[in-house]
Amino acid sequence: SQRFTSLLKAYQLIGYTPERDFAFLAANRAARAMHPTVVAEIMAGLEHAGGKVTRDPDTDLLTVNDEFTAAVVLSRCRIAPSGTRRWLIRLDECLTPDITVAVRLEPGETAALDYYLLPWIDLQLSSLRLRQANGFGLDAFRFDTLEPLFDLAARTPIRGMA
Repeated sequence: SQRFTSLLKAYQLIGYTPERDFAFLAANRAARAMHPTVVAEIMAGLEHAGGKVTRDPDTDLLTVNDEFTAAVVLSRCRIAPSGTRRWLIRLDECLTPDITVAVRLEPGETAALDYYLLPWIDLQLSSLRLRQANGFGLDAFRFDTLEPLFDLAARTPIRGMA
């Protein structure tokens, strides 16, 4: 990525414009830069709900209450030639988290549009292509906030137990 950036700068200096648009490199960089912040916000939300969260420093896989694992994936918005929005969600098959938190980003990669809570048991895929609307089979997993994920971490006292 750094090598491509240097190459593009060199092209600009000599006045050459490549046929392919490499603007996606900056978009990918912006999404990668957001990832640690989003993971930290999710961890804080889970902990605020009463959950105990640990993060694997090598994979960023979250373990919640020693009960389930979650991976966080950010997906940048791509505008198709027709003007419609598209998102490619790449799921990590090696980690096989119980839940993948797929964050669809707004165009410009500055904010989250919405969230998909994708259970591994139901969607054993390596990638998923999303449109603005995806039908009930996928949009049943779509949420405007992360509250449903945080609710999974909440602890509920059982009456009569000390």
